Amino acid sequence: ESIEQAQANQLEGLVVSMPPQHGKSMLCSHYLPAWYLGSYPDRRVILTSYESDFAASWGRKARDLLESWGHYFGVRVSRSSGAANRWDLEGREGGMTAAGVGGPITGKGAHLLIVDDPIKNDEEARSATFRQKQWDWWQSVATTRLRPGALIIVIQTRWHADDLTGRIIQNSKEGWDVVNLPAIAEENDLLGRKPGEALWPEEFDIEALNI
Repeated sequence: ESIEQAQANQLEGLVVSMPPQHGKSMLCSHYLPAWYLGSYPDRRVILTSYESDFAASWGRKARDLLESWGHYFGVRVSRSSGAANRWDLEGREGGMTAAGVGGPITGKGAHLLIVDDPIKNDEEARSATFRQKQWDWWQSVATTRLRPGALIIVIQTRWHADDLTGRIIQNSKEGWDVVNLPAIAEENDLLGRKPGEALWPEEFDIEALNI
């Protein structure tokens, strides 16, 4: 639905805020790019994260997934362009680029831009200089790579009210949806949890979260 809304210029971006180790990257940076390129093989995906090696690890996982299951979509990864940080689909325009936040992004632009955990830790989040540097990169590099009708997905564990996600929400009054799934449910929880219930109790129960 979000992809269709973006194509119709009804949605610019989606913010997904979740606690660490709760599967947000697995869903949004592993499975989503592979499904997206299988479904739209002439489109481009750019994935960025706090460092280039971490971003490339998700690029590799998405690539490997399509190498194993691409035949269900009628696509395959190009053998001549299959690096973890930059790979294409054989005979199509689509492919994926992975890069670190703050660095250059090369390639053909993005129909889907994924920013996965742009801040590594609390120390970086506390630095006003670091936060400003990320915002400058967002404005001058990341958003300039978007193709018409592109969708942006920002996945982040919130470390600071003025982090990249906070500034995006503050400066983008319209066109963005925010999905906030805290580790411990609050009032009016999106998943219908009662206040005080854990997000993933099988792995992180209330006792563990309250330590």
